[in-house]
Amino acid sequence: TPEGEGPFGILMNFHGGGWVIGDLDTSDALCREIATLAGVVVVSVDYRMAPEHIYPAAAIDAYDATVWAAANMSELNGNGKLGVTGESAGGNLSAVVALMARDNGGPKINFQCLLYPVTDCDMSRPSYTENGEGYILETRVMQWFWDLYCPNPDQRKEAYASPILAQDLSKLPPALVVTAEFDPLRDEGEAFAKALDAAG
Repeated sequence: TPEGEGPFGILMNFHGGGWVIGDLDTSDALCREIATLAGVVVVSVDYRMAPEHIYPAAAIDAYDATVWAAANMSELNGNGKLGVTGESAGGNLSAVVALMARDNGGPKINFQCLLYPVTDCDMSRPSYTENGEGYILETRVMQWFWDLYCPNPDQRKEAYASPILAQDLSKLPPALVVTAEFDPLRDEGEAFAKALDAAG
């Protein structure tokens, strides 16, 4: 929570780690920094992870936690505004939660901040070749994450796994999409931003 009396906006954070690694501790410093700098309450979500819990377990948990936060806005000292954010796989879950909220009639999400998000199971974009080795995330590791998180290749093409493949990207919250130049995920993040923009 930030300093001050509030009430504050509520920001749901879904940690990165390919839906396989990472936890509340690895994302703690980031969450504290966001709370301090942005002046929002950050709710860090301990969603179930693969391989013990495969798709769509993480997405369901992320959505359920967001529903809980919306229902407990006053308990969280919230001002009624709700956002979602996450890095990499957490960016994927943020985009998916925005889709789920729209599809299920709520809760109302005011903002999505997608930090180098995974948006597509297709790993044939140039950034996977150009940046596939020698950086923090490598193509072979991303393949391993997908194999553990969503072993069924057909399910990977569902919108709640690969949000860029949603048939309709309209009526979603305003989005900030951040990509990194030397990252396999760069091109799919940029493509998703363009697709969101094209959908209004």
